[in-house]
Amino acid sequence: MNFMAIHNAVMYLMAAILLVATWVIVERFIYFISTEREGRRVGEFMKTHLHDADLHHEILAECGERRSPQAQAMCEIVNASRLAHDETEYFVQSVYVAKQPVLHARLWILDTVITLSPLLGLLGTILGIIDAFYNLSSGNGSSDPAAVSRGIGTALYATGFGIFIALYSLVFFNYFNSKVEAINGQIKLLALTYLSSGRQRDRGTRREGEPTLQAVKS
Repeated sequence: MNFMAIHNAVMYLMAAILLVATWVIVERFIYFISTEREGRRVGEFMKTHLHDADLHHEILAECGERRSPQAQAMCEIVNASRLAHDETEYFVQSVYVAKQPVLHARLWILDTVITLSPLLGLLGTILGIIDAFYNLSSGNGSSDPAAVSRGIGTALYATGFGIFIALYSLVFFNYFNSKVEAINGQIKLLALTYLSSGRQRDRGTRREGEPTLQAVKS
């Protein structure tokens, strides 16, 4: 059995895994940068229009065409803002949970690569070492210790390559998780800001009506 051929196949497989991980990293990097930037735009819009009387329709007009989770969440929350107080809180939580699969999309691939690549590297090394000693014991290989050492050194490349892929993926996996937390924070902040502004307007309306009610009672 040619263990070195299997070792080489494992190396090619790890190279393919590295390409897949790089594709995910580039795609997610572009997505998170644009999504976080769009969330900041929605937040700035909320700050500048917070006290507008027609904030409800302004948010729908501003966020309706945007595809970011923050903008979509705000449209859903604004449309449900006429619910009772307790119902609104539960609805906001449901919207928050519903956006998590979008934010975590394809991150499981990086998580799998982080776990799988060192194991594949170790497998490739073991197969390469087995092949070196098998050839030595069968008389097919050279009895020169230097040649055996070179064969073992070549086999160890697989372990080094696997660890490199894992570290490379781990850095970006942690970075993307921090971006997920940042975007989740934006969603929470936008929802709380909008809901609190609605309650302030309701209290202001009640205060304006109080003198009239007292005058009617007197």
